[in-house]
Amino acid sequence: MPRALITLLFCIALIGANGMILSPVLTDIASQFGVSASVVGRAIAAYGLGTGLTALWLGRSLDNFGIVRALRYAMLVAGLSEALSGLATGWGMLVGLQFMAGMGAGVALPAIYAITGALSPKGEESRYMARVLLGWSVSLVAAVPLGAALSDIVGWRIMLGLGGALCLALVPMVLTLPVISLPARTTPKMRRFKPLLLPDGATLYGICLLFMISFYGLYAYIADYARNAFTLGSTAAGLIALVYGVGFGMASFAAPLIDRLGRQTALRLVLLLAAVLLALISVPHSFALMLPLVWLWGAANHFILNMIVVGLNALAPQNRGAVMGLYSGTTYIGAAIGAVIMGMLYESFGFLGPTIAASSMHILAVLLTFTLARKL
Repeated sequence: MPRALITLLFCIALIGANGMILSPVLTDIASQFGVSASVVGRAIAAYGLGTGLTALWLGRSLDNFGIVRALRYAMLVAGLSEALSGLATGWGMLVGLQFMAGMGAGVALPAIYAITGALSPKGEESRYMARVLLGWSVSLVAAVPLGAALSDIVGWRIMLGLGGALCLALVPMVLTLPVISLPARTTPKMRRFKPLLLPDGATLYGICLLFMISFYGLYAYIADYARNAFTLGSTAAGLIALVYGVGFGMASFAAPLIDRLGRQTALRLVLLLAAVLLALISVPHSFALMLPLVWLWGAANHFILNMIVVGLNALAPQNRGAVMGLYSGTTYIGAAIGAVIMGMLYESFGFLGPTIAASSMHILAVLLTFTLARKL
């Protein structure tokens, strides 16, 4: 794997870990602050909102500012904010700092995806994107479970501080990335929401929004559900992230099958599979029976994310920063919506409420694929 892709992989791994680490320790933070898990879940929503709004506001400016240069500053902001989150004196302060950490992620993620698209040889976009997306697996397989275990030993505050410090330590590696020369621009700077007006743009972003509400909303509370239903500690709950990440990562080896089967057909099939999995995930009466479903969920989500990102990257190669900025905005606004809505369903109906809602969103996403005017 080229060194640049390894750097981008690690950037995604730490950004992803910082955004997901609150889930397995949600119960501990809520207990310390004397509030419910759904209240602390607002910090997850704040991270998503910060990421989404920043990506929407600044995404289209990344092409002119320099996508590599933007990544350097973004990693600094994300790392500092995450480290300071460990000093929060109440859930309100935690929410504010997570919003700032999300702002850093809101610049970093579209920059990473745009850099990957620019470095990918023609015809190998899925394979290169799959390599960088392995960063999500690294965060889930290694960073989140280790963070959950560390939280059991030294507490969640030190764990958050260490996560931020590691993010800052990546900045020197980002400085070694090559300067990206974008294709000569033949059109004016793309307006913020212009990607929605491109052929199939609205459909792809709609599928993305449904998928992200489903994933982030369910992921936010699955650890709290498992800890209460099966009497687990944060270390054991971290196994959920590990198993999900293993499934997500192993699916990358089958990425070439996407191009052979056809991205559009593959997207429909995997969305349907995920809908069935999500409907079943709250049924098992033991933690051991729940984990295989989580593994399959991770594998399915890798394929879905790959196809969404590759499809969006092809919308406007000369404006990848704008396209990926709107993608990240859609992703994390979906995450914020998911954390709030699924939290309400979780409190009212137990974990069955979020799983049925998530499954329904996947079915709606399948229906949207039939409105695509061209092949992905």
